[in-house]
Amino acid sequence: GFSERTGIVCELSLPPDDLNLDPALNATLFRIFQETLTNVAGHAQATRVSASLRQEGQTLSLTVHDDGRGITESEIKDPHSLGLLGLRERAAQWGGAITILGAPGEGTTVTVRIPLPASPVNGGGR
Repeated sequence: GFSERTGIVCELSLPPDDLNLDPALNATLFRIFQETLTNVAGHAQATRVSASLRQEGQTLSLTVHDDGRGITESEIKDPHSLGLLGLRERAAQWGGAITILGAPGEGTTVTVRIPLPASPVNGGGR
């Protein structure tokens, strides 16, 4: 697994009940999560990563925080750095957006927010 390969402790917090997501969206989230972890392993010099997935109303949010060196403004602005472009494109396919915040010496937080289609159960049926 990731921890054995990288020596980084990964804490994952998932919702207690299955969110019944579109399988393709599930796959996208997993890819974003994987790519974020790969970035952390390659660049952040982190020892711990915590990730959480939760649903807030009609928005799904995935937050990945590491305790590494903290991404810099210039890295965030450089579209080629750290595979951020790929992450943004994946989120955009679902109408979502990615926010990246870094604090020097305190680590980096990547937040992906994806709007969920209204399900018939929530009165969103057409």
